[in-house]
Amino acid sequence: MRRVLQAMLLATAACAPAMAQAQTASSDDTPRAGIDDIVVTATRTGETRLQDTPLAVTAFDAAALERTGLKDIRDLTTMTPNLQVTQNGAFAQVYIRGVGSNNVFGGSDPSSTIHLDGIYLARPASYFGNFLDVERIEVLRGPQGTLYGRNSVGGTISIVSRKPTNEYEARAQLTYGNYEMLRGEGYVSGPIVRDVLAASVSIIGTRRDGYIQNIAAGQPDADNERTFGIRGQLRFTPSAPLEVIVRGDYLNSNDRLAGYVKLLQRTTDPVANSVLGDYRKIAANISPLSRRRQQGVAGEINYDLGGVALKSLTGYRENQLIGVTDTDATTLNTRRTDQFEAQRQFSEELTLSGELGPLGYIVGAYYFSEWIKVRSAVTTFAANRVAYQPLVETEALAGFGQLSYALGDKVTLTAGIRYTDERKDFDQFANQTNATTGAQVATYPRSYARRGNYQAWTPKFGIEFRPAGGVLVYASATKGFKSGGFNMASVNPAQGFAPETLWSYEAGAKLDLLDRTLRVNLAAFHYDYQNLQVQAFITPGVTDITNASDARVDGVEVETVFQPARWAQLGANLAYLDARYKNYPGALGAGNVTFDASGNRLNLSPRWSYTVYAQGDVPLAGGSVIARTEWSYRSRQYFTAANTGLDQQAPYGLLGATLGYTLPGGRYDVMVFGRNLTNRQYVTSTASFASGIVGRVGEPRVYGVRLVGKF
Repeated sequence: MRRVLQAMLLATAACAPAMAQAQTASSDDTPRAGIDDIVVTATRTGETRLQDTPLAVTAFDAAALERTGLKDIRDLTTMTPNLQVTQNGAFAQVYIRGVGSNNVFGGSDPSSTIHLDGIYLARPASYFGNFLDVERIEVLRGPQGTLYGRNSVGGTISIVSRKPTNEYEARAQLTYGNYEMLRGEGYVSGPIVRDVLAASVSIIGTRRDGYIQNIAAGQPDADNERTFGIRGQLRFTPSAPLEVIVRGDYLNSNDRLAGYVKLLQRTTDPVANSVLGDYRKIAANISPLSRRRQQGVAGEINYDLGGVALKSLTGYRENQLIGVTDTDATTLNTRRTDQFEAQRQFSEELTLSGELGPLGYIVGAYYFSEWIKVRSAVTTFAANRVAYQPLVETEALAGFGQLSYALGDKVTLTAGIRYTDERKDFDQFANQTNATTGAQVATYPRSYARRGNYQAWTPKFGIEFRPAGGVLVYASATKGFKSGGFNMASVNPAQGFAPETLWSYEAGAKLDLLDRTLRVNLAAFHYDYQNLQVQAFITPGVTDITNASDARVDGVEVETVFQPARWAQLGANLAYLDARYKNYPGALGAGNVTFDASGNRLNLSPRWSYTVYAQGDVPLAGGSVIARTEWSYRSRQYFTAANTGLDQQAPYGLLGATLGYTLPGGRYDVMVFGRNLTNRQYVTSTASFASGIVGRVGEPRVYGVRLVGKF
């Protein structure tokens, strides 16, 4: 940690001359030229400037989303320090600063989370909906608990929708690209009763051929997309202090999302061997399948009680997934996995926030319940079919609060606390039958019931220092918590894993320099991780989650933006991450073999990652030319605790670019874009449960044209 703090101090010292100039700048309340501000709601106490928010946050407003072409959470990784997103079929795996989980099934919760308009999305199978009608995305790095209703031990991605407007407006967008990609998006908003009731409706439809060619006879290509989504909102403002927003959304997709389908090592199948090394081809006699349906309704109430803000967030969601995977990843008819997951959840969050002179506060209560029914069957055609059908019910209660006290104009102290009480009921039913005759194996069926109760107090302490205009320095100590759970594919009644916790120690600085033409945001952190939950692939279709003894994570993040002219901007993000198991002698590998992983790196934790970009918006012929190019890099990363063999990805970089023209009047845009222009082949994660090691393949070179109309 000493090296991390030294790097932080050196980076801050390097900016010292510019900080001196910043001290002579005008007050933050005075409009000035320079880099535009982004307003965020990360503190949950109202809107604040990103540069005034004492948290490690990367934010994207609507303009940034348009320039970069971000379409879902996977695209955020290139622009967000220490964020990694991969997937197992339709299940997302999100890692922030090395904190995440490759366990995505019923019985466990994600370590890094997603919130949609404040509503926690419980299941990773619901994360890959396209961004639709989005005003802003905020990626909060580090534990969240004293501000957010649901625990998030690693961090959270907060997606904020655009509210219905009191003026009529509409937007339409059409995108066409290679792989026969066609995406249509539309949005309309306006008043029903002016100043009282407004509404908006947005819609999206996407189709795309598969990124991965399947050379097996008669089998379609993998990793295609067929998605339809719609969202509606009503905003009711009958009086000045009251705002009520009702939201509803629906998404249906029928894809062949590729999870672990690319064989990475030689097997007994000559057809599969013929495409080894070519990540754009597979040989699988069973095509992957992902059918998803998700829908939800939410209500948000904001009421001003005379300087005290009352907020209520109520959400109900349903998700359903049907998935099929060729688990041997060859043309041999050896093994397949069928998955079904049905889930529903309800949550209610109440908060009160306000200020009493120099004292700012937020207090809240949170309730969450979830019901998950899983059916997972692994068929080994020469032997048997094993089916696991657990029912998981979760109920969680939490109370949280945070106080901030201003000691004059320069120093603010913060303290917060959260109490969590969660209960999981796990009812297992497992059966095994002969794959040929259907006869039941004598020792089956097996059933049992388990209950887990998990409680924790998780505090936060912080200090902010504002020595001059445009300069914020902060430090914090925060405890994160994630409840325990159960292994979905286990017939052992004694199974289960304990909660994981971490203490996060962070120091940061946010600097607006050189008359706001240079922005530098820095963060250094140390995590002390206890009982880290780690998943290992044991046999085909069977995983096991155990608690690593402990781990440590040290890191530094630097985000910079330089705007030498109003029409030009240069930016760079740099992240260093040293994430290792401290003491893990009982790590599980393939075949349920134990080994000592102490000192090895955590999953999806590259030591170095960075992104550099340049963009411009140059007036031309009554309109403007929009141009952007970016290069992102990741150093070597590992996907299992072993840190050996093919379960890793060598360093790689990705190149993207956008070039467009906004017609006179600003109502129409034409853009061409490209991602992974060098067509780099890479994998984002691996598994060792098939005929050999298999991987999830990254996106190939994609390009196209986008037409946008604003009315």
